[in-house]
This record gives sequence, structure tokens and C-alpha cells, in this order.
Amino acid sequence: MADYTGNRCIVCSEQFKEGDDIVVCPECGTPYHRACYEKYGSCVNTELHKAKRSWTPIPDTGVPTNTEEDDPEKDCVCPRCGYVNPKLTAFCGRCGSPMPLLERHNENLRKNMQDAMQNDENADGINLEPYLINFTDPLCGYNPDEDFEGVRLCELADYVKTNTHYYLPNFKRFKETGSSLSWNFSAMIMPELYFSYRKMPLIALAAFVVRFLLMIPQYIPILAQFDAGILSQFAQSFDIRSTAFSVLNVLSYILMYAAMFFFGAFANKIYYKLAVKRTANIKERTTPLTIRQTLRSKGGTSALWLTLFICIYIMPYMIVNALMGFNIFFGGTA
Repeated sequence: MADYTGNRCIVCSEQFKEGDDIVVCPECGTPYHRACYEKYGSCVNTELHKAKRSWTPIPDTGVPTNTEEDDPEKDCVCPRCGYVNPKLTAFCGRCGSPMPLLERHNENLRKNMQDAMQNDENADGINLEPYLINFTDPLCGYNPDEDFEGVRLCELADYVKTNTHYYLPNFKRFKETGSSLSWNFSAMIMPELYFSYRKMPLIALAAFVVRFLLMIPQYIPILAQFDAGILSQFAQSFDIRSTAFSVLNVLSYILMYAAMFFFGAFANKIYYKLAVKRTANIKERTTPLTIRQTLRSKGGTSALWLTLFICIYIMPYMIVNALMGFNIFFGGTA
């Protein structure tokens, strides 16, 4: 068996010692402590997999003898996984963690801001660090082990699967500020299609029912003009010229726009809560070695649900328009 003593585990950054329980990725050969590998459920050395290369020992620089703060060699080595990055790198190219250069820069910004606030009690300052996103890393440069109501950020990212650069910063803000508000334009315009695409069919169905009921007063004057069987009889039972019906019609518009605002403002928080709950349930029922694959298959998006709800969404319009067209065609030829 290969001797990995002296090399580092890319998950915990600790050196392998004699007697350590070591497992090796069968695809690229990257060694891990068994506990570290089971923590993620699969190999995290994805760069090697993409390049179809095998792991090679990385020279362990240990603690640099040069202790100067601006040592460029020290800045190149990721403190988390030991990967040697190019100079002036802000985020590690292997694990996405912030590099010492960035950490030092952020610390200087914080210190300068604190000094400015002390010198001027009325000074306004904005800390932009929480909003700094690494777009080359699906975890946005955040700590993959950060806890979100019992699940880790990397597990949430696996469940979200796509567009993590949009969702993870929102999730982090929900957790840290307790806020529930954000803005999701897709959910505002077509909540049924948004929720179905993100695998929330029950919420999508509820959104469809709410919007459909609120649109009924708008179709009543149209249906009352045609002979469309029971639908026309229902529409003709209303006095569309009455004040009460006008109030009902206006109220339906107000409620419909209120519903659109609600879905636009709270869709991301709804998705966050559901993602956390489903991720926790999957963790309870899944072995550590398959948890990542299970999260990615159960989460993400669904073209099938989206297609189904597109059909449901357009069906009322098709029925009404078909009845109207049928009446016009046969009524005009009679």
C-alpha cells in the first residue's frame, strides 16, 4: 500500500501519520482520512476529475521560515487544503476558501473602518465582506461546514445544485439577519412555474389555485356574452353592471397584485426553509457515502414538473378561448 505519511488531507489539511485510517479516491487517487471522506461522501478534488489526471503528492511547505506578513510564497498556499495557487489569488483554486492575501486585506478594511468610525462618530460605513462572492466556486467562497439549522452549507449547495451564486448569499443573509425578505422576479411573474421548476409542486399548485380564483371575476363579463354551457350560466348569474360586481372586480385585481408581491418577496425564504428541511431528512435516511449524490438527485430543478405546470397554467385559457371560438364560428354560420 502506498505510503502517504507527510502528505496532507485536502479536507482537514492535517498531515497523514503512521497508523491513520486512509482511503483513496478510486478515480483520481486523492488520499483522505476516512472520517474526512465520509464527511463529504465523495472525492472533493473535482479539478483532477475534470482534467482526467491523477493525484500527485504536493510538497508540504509546513510553516514558512520567513514570518514576514507579505511573504508571497505563504500567500500562494491554501491554509485549508494545502493547494499551491498562483500569486495574488483571492480564492483557492481547489477548495474555494479565502486565501491569506484576501483575509489580510479584509482585516485591514475592518481596521480602517473601525478607526474611521472612532475618529468620526457620525461617519457611515458599509462592510462589503459578507457580500464578496467567489463566482468560480459553487460555494461562493463560504465555509462549506457552516451550520444552517442542522445542515452544512455544502449540503445545501448540493441540494440547490444550480444557481448557487444567487441562492447561497440569500440563505446566508436569512440565517445571519433573521430577515425573510428578498426579491425573486420569476416567482413574482409566474409563481406556479417557479415553484414547480424548483421541485415544490404543492406550493406551485396552491399558487395556481389562488391566482385562478382571483382571475374569475375578470372572465365573468366575457363568458356572459357567449353560450358556453354551464360556464356561461354561471357568468350570467352575476349582474356585471352592479356596484357590487365592480367592487369585486377591483378587489380581485388588488388581491392578485398582493399575491404577486407576496410570492416575489418570500419565494426565496420559502425555498430556503424547504431546502433545509429536505436536506436534513435526506441526511437521516442516507448513508454518508451516497448523501451527496442523493441530495443532487432529489434537489436541483425539474423540467418534468415545469412542463406539467405549463400545461396546467395554460389549460383554463385554452378552454375559455376554445369555447368562445366554437360559439363565434357556429353562431356566425347559423
